[in-house]
Amino acid sequence: MLSKAKVLVIGGSGFIGRNLIHALSGRVAEIRNLDVVPHRSTEDHATHWPGSFLQTEILREAMTGVDLVYHLAATAMPRESNQNPQRDCRENVVGTLSVLDTAVALNIRRLVFTSSGGTVYGPTDNVPIEEGHPTNPITAYGISKLACEKYLRLYDGKGRLSTLSLRVANPYGPFQNLAKAQGALTTFCHQAISEEPITIWGDGSVQRDFVHIRDVAEALVLAGAAEISGMEINIGSGQGRSLNDLLEVIGRSLGRDIPRSYEAGRSFDVARNYLDITRARELLGWTPEVALEDGIAELLAYFRQQMATAQPPAR
Repeated sequence: MLSKAKVLVIGGSGFIGRNLIHALSGRVAEIRNLDVVPHRSTEDHATHWPGSFLQTEILREAMTGVDLVYHLAATAMPRESNQNPQRDCRENVVGTLSVLDTAVALNIRRLVFTSSGGTVYGPTDNVPIEEGHPTNPITAYGISKLACEKYLRLYDGKGRLSTLSLRVANPYGPFQNLAKAQGALTTFCHQAISEEPITIWGDGSVQRDFVHIRDVAEALVLAGAAEISGMEINIGSGQGRSLNDLLEVIGRSLGRDIPRSYEAGRSFDVARNYLDITRARELLGWTPEVALEDGIAELLAYFRQQMATAQPPAR
């Protein structure tokens, strides 16, 4: 039962991690956060271990005595990973193996990993994408995530560690890192509120699966408690929306047109990616609850409030 569990969130100061810690608060016995960056918003809910999952001594210290580990951390974004694939593999794949080895050594019961539904599948016209679809990632980031999934299955198959990989689509919402241009939808909302110019790579027709961060956090909570293991589960809205669609929804919420410019498309952007979430419904009892229009209105209000109080967006 999660109510008695001691939980470690690796990467709990990041976008998904901060929201997950809030979702876990009051539902588990103890929450620990291992991250190089402390965040005041998590301090009332979690004990902070300052450090990286790449630091084996700190990792072992933070993991000692816990029942459930959420491995959310990654050291690079898709574009950054392509610039240095060796570093991406060394840090994220080998680093995840260290997490798995430590979990086995400490007799930890359960490990949940956040993979990437937006990158592991690669280009396809077969949408919505089921978990059994061929995986042909075109970024080092996607290749690393896929390799980590395979290693989770390997360790799960040994029978000493129960694992689950969630292939998360494109999450959006409060606390997303704007400094890294992390998340097109969150970035568009902030730019629109700030009346900054918006640039779209390509003609804006690419389709993505946008899922609110609260829904993602709830899926992670359910994954931690689930009895199933040794598999991958898509987490998304189940619907594809183009970048042009997003700007239209933002414009309707603000009551004005959103100016934009278009640049040449990027090689690592696939044309269409949205996920079949049947497995999440059937095995986790999870379904997304925040409609895109409601999530966008909420996010715009969040940025408006930050501007009114003269506080910079969360980094």
